[in-house]
Amino acid sequence: MKAKITRLKKRIAARFPWIVPLYQRLNKPRPFYPIDIPDIHINNNLDFLLLELPPRYLPMMPNGVGYLHNLLKKSRVNFQTIDVNIIIYHRYFSNIILNNLKEIHTPQGNLMVEDPWDVAAEIEWTKDNVVDFFWPQLKEIINRILDKKPKAVGVSLNGSNRSLASRFLSIVKEKDPEIMIVVGGYDCVYPHIGPFLFQDFDYMVIGEAETSFLPVVKAISKGEKVNDLPGIISRFDTPGRIFEPAPIWENLDSLDFPRYEWIPYHYYQTYNRCHLVPITGSRGCNWGKCRFCAECFPFRKRSPGSVVDEIEYWTKNGFDSFHFNESDVNGDPQNLYDICSEIIDRDINVTMSGQLRIDKRNTKDYFKHLARAGFCHLRFGIDGWSKNTLKLQRKGYTMKWVYQNLRDCYRSGIFTTVNMVLGIPGETDNDIDEMIEHISNLKDAIDLVESMNTLILAGGSEYTNNPEKYKIRFRGSKEAIYRRHPYYIPHELWYSEDPFIDQDVRLKRLDKLCEALQRNGVNLGSFASKVVERLHGT
Repeated sequence: MKAKITRLKKRIAARFPWIVPLYQRLNKPRPFYPIDIPDIHINNNLDFLLLELPPRYLPMMPNGVGYLHNLLKKSRVNFQTIDVNIIIYHRYFSNIILNNLKEIHTPQGNLMVEDPWDVAAEIEWTKDNVVDFFWPQLKEIINRILDKKPKAVGVSLNGSNRSLASRFLSIVKEKDPEIMIVVGGYDCVYPHIGPFLFQDFDYMVIGEAETSFLPVVKAISKGEKVNDLPGIISRFDTPGRIFEPAPIWENLDSLDFPRYEWIPYHYYQTYNRCHLVPITGSRGCNWGKCRFCAECFPFRKRSPGSVVDEIEYWTKNGFDSFHFNESDVNGDPQNLYDICSEIIDRDINVTMSGQLRIDKRNTKDYFKHLARAGFCHLRFGIDGWSKNTLKLQRKGYTMKWVYQNLRDCYRSGIFTTVNMVLGIPGETDNDIDEMIEHISNLKDAIDLVESMNTLILAGGSEYTNNPEKYKIRFRGSKEAIYRRHPYYIPHELWYSEDPFIDQDVRLKRLDKLCEALQRNGVNLGSFASKVVERLHGT
């Protein structure tokens, strides 16, 4: 019953946003602040200091750091984990709420956004004045590091904290060159991209860390400098060395799940008491063929019992909201079904969310089963939305299954959202008209269009690896452009032919799509709207 009420609240909030502030005024939760925010204390004689630097999206727990913490526990080195992000977050919002502040300004006088940790505000952290606002606290941590002199400092790069981490770690290294800097995370997935995005390191862990991280840590603890290790890029590597990937960890059940034991659990809530526990039921993508995607890694899954053991652990500690933090939640549809069966059999009361792939095995009964287990929000990366673009993107399904999946998901009581990608090679004006027609036809089965993006030529994607095959052309030398921009190719440097599509064409199509969908009563969410604004540079 509780899960059904939660799903109903979310659906009402999406359809009638003016109800939310009214409901909050009438049902004010118990204030979260004041709380005793812990000081940042660094231990003596550390071999390894693992830090989570801001920002990381909240209310999500940092499961990447959680898995690293578990690895370090097995290493028998003297280490400490500190989530700087969560501490600075609570300092920031407790100051605002307890002092009833209406506005916060940077040292340069610029107005801070309402919530710098919101997913739509990540670009704020690339601005020097925003980093400057938090710098006194970070400088204090740097001074403590320099005082305690750990042998190594490790930082997880999550795609949002790159600018802050670069300033932070470069100062540590400048002040004490003997401290080894180890980085990994989302920015360090590919060996040709990671060192381009971030240069302030001694060792960079490429991809998953289970089979490559500990040899580096153990060597550092002994005062050794190692080189040419599989899965690691190091400033000590032999010149001209050809990178060798580390083996993939196959048995996910053998990895203990994160427990975030470095700080009391109750800190992992937002100022308004939201929480979200990330669950990794699988790694990689079982499809792995979408031509624009740069996340095509081998698919592995955990057993249903292992996943539900983790969920049950957190419910016993007062957490009941979970997000399946993975690329292909239903990469094995039966395994996801069995996870839900296990939740139902154990009578665990939770709410869950995640992103599903359209699949003909996602039947009406399948969605009802997921809803019964507690799934209240499912996102579908449909992306193409026309017969032609689904084929061009190599999505592997038809519009018939898009209609069936979305309607069955919505009718099961699950909050149903979708994403889309525009401007792929070969897309036509007729495709945009067809997209408008299909999305409008399905507006009663779509609670929210969650994100709308023009195509990004991302490093590692099929479009980027084989551009000639898709008639992608470049404004300048392809080789020089790829050297300067291994992460993604800026929009202004490429276009496609037959038909001609550049960023101006993509933005015009995006505008046409948005205007038509809004006119037809399709709910475009605030995040999708902010993405569109950002693409236009407004």
